[in-house]
Amino acid sequence: MRTKTMLLSALLGTLGSVSLMAQSTNVYSLNAVGYITLTIPAGFSMISCPLISSPDNSLNTLFPAGNAALKGVKFYLWTNGGYSSAAAYTTKWISGGNFQLTPGAAGFFNNTTGVPITNTFVGTVPSGGTNLLYPGYNLIGSILPVDGLINTNLLNYTGQVAGDKVYTFSNGAYNPAYATKLNGSWISVPNLTSLGEGFFYYNSTTTTNSSWVEVFNVGQ
Repeated sequence: MRTKTMLLSALLGTLGSVSLMAQSTNVYSLNAVGYITLTIPAGFSMISCPLISSPDNSLNTLFPAGNAALKGVKFYLWTNGGYSSAAAYTTKWISGGNFQLTPGAAGFFNNTTGVPITNTFVGTVPSGGTNLLYPGYNLIGSILPVDGLINTNLLNYTGQVAGDKVYTFSNGAYNPAYATKLNGSWISVPNLTSLGEGFFYYNSTTTTNSSWVEVFNVGQ
């Protein structure tokens, strides 16, 4: 999934609190506005939206009505350890249009058109937040609009334990070279993640939530 991003303005003023749903909490705005253009290939992709859109991050807002290129696509949101009912698009979302793809959340986008679809997200850049990683599988994305190697740029935090795993998804299949946490280090690191890409994180503990905390620094 190819992506492009550009910051349009950075107005550094008083931080304003923004309440988010899904798996993201304690996210604030620096009034830095930007856009991310996704090129979504045919078939299934894991996508996320690391921007705070207006008036919300619903599918109705992120993929608005009237886009003929979206006819027939479906979206599957992962919540509470399983998929929600699929959202389906004709000339608009006929179901699931209120699904929230907030920064830090991710879902499966099924492009049934047979050709790549281009879609642009516009919104405020979060200053950070926390993804709670529940025991078992979590379908997540970066809260911040960043990309890079999963083991350095994205998941370099202290909550990982031996047995944790990361699964990326590309070309219609899970990346077989998934990352595994072993003896304090990641092995078999997956491909680079792109802006707006989601992935599965497997928290191998049975009772303990883990926290992936991200903070935006001006100039990063």
